[in-house]
Amino acid sequence: MKNEEANSEQMSLSKQRKMARQKEIASRKRNAVLSKVIIVVVCLLIVGLVTWLIIADQNKKAKEVVADSNHSAQIDDNGMIKDVKPTDYITPADYKNITANLSEIEYKDEDVEKDIDSVLEKNMVLSDSKEVIAKKDDKVNIDYSGKVDGEEFSGGTAKAQDIVLGSGNLIDTFEDQIAGHCPGDTFDVNVTFPDPYEKDEALSGKAAVFSVTLNGVYVKPEFTDEFVKEKLSEHASTADEYRKYIKDTKYKSNLLTFIQKYVTDNTVLNSKPSAYLKQLKANYKNDEMATCDQMNQLYLTYTGAAAYASFEEYISKSYNMTMEEYDESIEDKVTDGLKFALFCQYVAETEGISATVDDARAEYIKNGGTEENFESVLTNYGKGYIVQDALFTKVLEKISESVTVK
Repeated sequence: MKNEEANSEQMSLSKQRKMARQKEIASRKRNAVLSKVIIVVVCLLIVGLVTWLIIADQNKKAKEVVADSNHSAQIDDNGMIKDVKPTDYITPADYKNITANLSEIEYKDEDVEKDIDSVLEKNMVLSDSKEVIAKKDDKVNIDYSGKVDGEEFSGGTAKAQDIVLGSGNLIDTFEDQIAGHCPGDTFDVNVTFPDPYEKDEALSGKAAVFSVTLNGVYVKPEFTDEFVKEKLSEHASTADEYRKYIKDTKYKSNLLTFIQKYVTDNTVLNSKPSAYLKQLKANYKNDEMATCDQMNQLYLTYTGAAAYASFEEYISKSYNMTMEEYDESIEDKVTDGLKFALFCQYVAETEGISATVDDARAEYIKNGGTEENFESVLTNYGKGYIVQDALFTKVLEKISESVTVK
């Protein structure tokens, strides 16, 4: 009986071991399958992440605007956008029935006089008349020699220097003490150098006495027929003729500006030609980068340091934008120009209007440019862009013939 119990117990242990091994084998199989599943899932996640990163990078690059200085890349030599039919992209404004208010177009007499005053300011002459008294905002010419503790110092002497009284270019109250004097007067100016004085630390906080001679005060010439014949003969021969020239010229300019805004506002942009849009965005960014470079050069000249360490810093400080945000914003900035270009091309094709480089040259010189400068502009911007601009002017002038002004 005891043997049977022992055998039974031995068989039970054996069975238990067998079942345990089977469970272990099953567990290992489950773990192996689970591991494979985990590996597959991880691989899929990695592939998905890499794919997402690639797509994100591609999208970022697709949105990035690459600056380009070639303004004529998508414009042919006739000033037309290449491979573009305007009516595929716009519903053009009705340009034959435009009405404008005279108040929006006319150039008032007071504006004419302001323009004349500006011309006279550019042609001021140095007067040595004792009847002229220097005052704030006057441009004057002076000689001066300064001393500190009775001794002359480096940089304290100048001859025939032009300054504008009140500009703040000279230290302390130097300019204020010139006001009230007449040409030919020699007088002392007492000032104190700022502390610190960066240009010469040895002068910081020092009192100085300058012996100043007022050589003359710049005054505006009279606007006479003689002045017009001498300075403005390309536009008129008398003062009244020049006034009329300004009034007529500005009227026309205002009218063309009004028309441009009207047709742009009233033209519907249904879609955008991708190649030309890309060019406009690239040109816009290039021009702004050039502006940044010019500012840096200006700062380098006067301060010895650039204004911005990079174009990205220029954008951040000027617009409070990241480069990605700036690139995205460019499309909105060029859209009106795109719309206007499509409209002008539509009118040119409809009305049989064309333009040439010679038209562009004539317009440029008529507006005060020189032949030499025109050739430089032509080189920088290309024939297509320059001719397109001349075409725009011709289109606006054609439309102006039928505008009702009342």
